[in-house]
Amino acid sequence: MSKKKPKAKKSKKPMKKRRVKLVRTVKNSKAKPMELAHKTRIRIIGIGGGGGSIVSEIAPHVKRADFIVANTDSQALKELIKGVKTFQFGQKFTHGLGCGMDPKLGQKAAREEKDKIAKLFQNIDLCIIVASLGGGTGSGAAPEFARIAKDTGAIVFGIFTTPFKFEGGKRSYIAKNSLEKLAPNLNAVSIIPNENIFRIIDKKTPIKAAFSAINKRLSENLRGLIEMIYLPGLINIDFADVKAILEGRGKLAYLNAAYAQGANRVEEVLKDVLHSPLNEYSIKGAEKILFNISASQELGMKEVENISQTISDFNRRAKIIFGVSNDNNYKDKIRIALLAVGCGKEEKPRPRPKPKPEPKPEPEPKPKPKPKQKRKRKPRPKPRPRPKPKTKVKKKRKAVKENPVQAPVPVQEEQPRILTRRNALDLRKEAQRAEEEMVEKEKKWDIPAFLRRKTGENE
Repeated sequence: MSKKKPKAKKSKKPMKKRRVKLVRTVKNSKAKPMELAHKTRIRIIGIGGGGGSIVSEIAPHVKRADFIVANTDSQALKELIKGVKTFQFGQKFTHGLGCGMDPKLGQKAAREEKDKIAKLFQNIDLCIIVASLGGGTGSGAAPEFARIAKDTGAIVFGIFTTPFKFEGGKRSYIAKNSLEKLAPNLNAVSIIPNENIFRIIDKKTPIKAAFSAINKRLSENLRGLIEMIYLPGLINIDFADVKAILEGRGKLAYLNAAYAQGANRVEEVLKDVLHSPLNEYSIKGAEKILFNISASQELGMKEVENISQTISDFNRRAKIIFGVSNDNNYKDKIRIALLAVGCGKEEKPRPRPKPKPEPKPEPEPKPKPKPKQKRKRKPRPKPRPRPKPKTKVKKKRKAVKENPVQAPVPVQEEQPRILTRRNALDLRKEAQRAEEEMVEKEKKWDIPAFLRRKTGENE
């Protein structure tokens, strides 16, 4: 019989190796969440000459965002400040020049290089497109940039300026058509008429300083939006909250930031942040509202309540998200950054209806008068027959009066005569009778024959 071999004892070395592996796995598991943490990427793109100048001036004041200026005009790209990336497109159509107020040319230039444009939006979470509408490049290319950005899955927010009234109706028409094409490809859009620049400048302000005033306000607004996403707070706001507010298509957005200090800082900052001089509309009727309050650690709970209550009173049905961040650099200052989506144009205050007067006591009803009986109309007398015109023959009229017309005697039908045959004797007797009658008449008259005829005629 074969003896069973004794079992070999397990060495302790492999166990040590396993322990080492387990420790390593624990270390790796702690490191992975830090590596997988997603960093929100924001890119601001200025399209055309107007959009490029706005972005170029905003870039030095806003951090934690990438800035790109896209244009067909190579000369305009060279005049930008350093630190701003440039992207030239459409050389095949424009040969390095502008589009000359032809939006169709700007659209063709953007479509020709859609693959290169798509690379600008890769791995971008929030894309902000800035353009001055009414020209060729901005009005024609901006809708194509927005469409390509939407296809990449990025949240697209548009900020656009519209022309002055003195620039003519043609530019206004181009800007209006461009906005209609942009709306389906944007999550939210903010419109700033250039005409509103006169609300924030003096009459003697130079033109360059006037446009710079608008750009400074835009940079303040964008900086407030970006700080909401990046800076930690006591009540924190992150990109998920911003994404929830901006979801949708073509919604009208209101973006503004303001700060104040002093004893009445809450009232003053609310007045400035809720009434932007650049926009034609306010947050009335907004569907979603996001705001962040920045102040020092001395910020009071009552101040936060007053701010939140005032903003929520505009629309109690709106979805409202707010945050609070403490920054000791503000000291006695307070700053509010506000983003509202789904706004409507500001309604003019309606006059209050006049109070209705108290109803007077109703008087006793008067007895109704009896209905008047209709009088029977007497029959009109028949018109008398008109007299016949007088005739000149008077003798006949007298004769008619003396001998009135008698009633007509009915005419008897004549009976047929019976013819009798007479003989010669009868005829002779009749002739004798006639002679005897003539003789008797001659005796009576006893006058000449010619006189007898006249008297006979008179009779």
